[in-house]
Parts: sequence; C-alpha cells; structure tokens
Amino acid sequence: MNVQYRFISTAQGLLAISFLMFGLWSSAIAHDGHSHDKETKPPSVVNTFPTLTAVSENYELVGIVQSGQMTVFLDRFESNAPVVDAELEFDIAGTVVKAVRNPDGTYLVNLPKSLNLKNSTPVTVTVLASSGADLLSGELDAINPASQLSSSIIWILLMLTGLLLAILLTWLLIRRNPSLLILIQDKISAVMRRYRK
Repeated sequence: MNVQYRFISTAQGLLAISFLMFGLWSSAIAHDGHSHDKETKPPSVVNTFPTLTAVSENYELVGIVQSGQMTVFLDRFESNAPVVDAELEFDIAGTVVKAVRNPDGTYLVNLPKSLNLKNSTPVTVTVLASSGADLLSGELDAINPASQLSSSIIWILLMLTGLLLAILLTWLLIRRNPSLLILIQDKISAVMRRYRK
C-alpha cells in the first residue's frame, strides 16, 4: 500500500508542478509591460511594445509605445537620476513632436498617425535641461512577433509536458493495479468536500 500511495503522490506532484508553471506563465503574461513600484521606472519587460532607446555621454532615454503614445523616461547617464525638468523635442522620421511633462517625472509624446510601427524608425531627440543640452539619436524598434511568442510557447510546452507525464503515470498505475482508481477517486472526493466547505 505504501508503494501505491508513493506513486499517487508522485502523480499529484507532477500535476501540481504543471499547474504551478501554468500559473507563473499566466502571471507573466498578465503583468507584461506593467510596473507596480512606487518609484517611476521603465518596465522590466518591454519587448511586447515598440521601444525607443537613445544614449549619450550625459543622458539615457527609454521610450515605450502604447496606444499611439510614447511614455519617455529620461535619466542622467552617470548617476541614473531622473531628469524631470527637460524640454524634449523628437524628430520621428521627419516629423517633429514636442513631449509633454507628466506629474510623475516621465514625458508623453503623441506619435504621428502616419507612423508605421511595424518597421524600425530613426528618431532624434533634442534635450534642453538645467543639467545641460544634448542631442540623442536612436531607433524606435518595432514589435518582433517571434520573440513575443517564444517565451509563451516555452511555458505552454513545459506545462503540457508535465501534465502529460502525470496522466501517463496515472494511467500506467491504474492499468497495473485497478484498485488505485478507487484510491484516486476517494482522494478527489475528499478534495472536493474540502473545497465545498
């Protein structure tokens, strides 16, 4: 009987791992591109959205595009301190757009409606701030569907592999010893009774 329970526990463990991986994957997808920190920082996961990066000796700029607007984070290059008093002017594929300051220290840019976000676009940024003026250049990188889906596919494959292993192990055990089916049914019934309470 101990061997039987050991096999059942193994199957349950594999199922638990499968559901855990699914939960982690779902959480990663749900929080993609969102930051819940109190401080205003660029999201750690930004490959879901078109992004702009531009660096000079004085400044580091990161822009994240959502719904036709780009949220811009401007920091000092050496200290990584946010620059909140700058005047930013963007030359996006020949169209000049001025950024608007947000209360949280970021900047907002309304992108030209004619901008094609499926292709990379050269961008030049003029910075006028109390810490000094500068000219930054970079590219607004388009979304890469392959990279966007790769992590999701990996998580799905891992989850399905664990689930299939658990099903296979359970099926082999039941085929070898049909009485295990009664034990599994009893355990499922016990779990359902706890859940209903």
